[in-house]
Amino acid sequence: MQRRLLIIVVGIFFLLILTVVLPYVITYNSLHEKKENHTLIIRNQDNTSHEVTVKLFDSNNSSIFNESYVLDPEEKIKSQYPVRLITGTYIEVTLDNNIIKAETVYSNLSDTDILYININARSDNPLDLSIVTP
Repeated sequence: MQRRLLIIVVGIFFLLILTVVLPYVITYNSLHEKKENHTLIIRNQDNTSHEVTVKLFDSNNSSIFNESYVLDPEEKIKSQYPVRLITGTYIEVTLDNNIIKAETVYSNLSDTDILYININARSDNPLDLSIVTP
């Protein structure tokens, strides 16, 4: 009788873990992972400092992100932007208030997309803009 009662108590304990604790852990991990989504990486491979402004617009041309960064020579910045890049999102990157690169997203991208901006010492094309989707 005591053995049967012990099996029932252990079974209830595992049932509680499966119904209460496990969903909490899964939800926590999902929320934590979402913070790593929509990554912005800016790398200055030049030997001088530069200012970079990153703007995102939705398909209605409404601003959804607008941030400026100052990078020292050889500095790399990793940041987040708050939205998923979907069809119609317009990306505009400005280097030193002078050079502009722009791109329109033509299909929905994954939740783990990376917006990569590279500044290099080439005077003919010092700014590269890429979208990476793993």
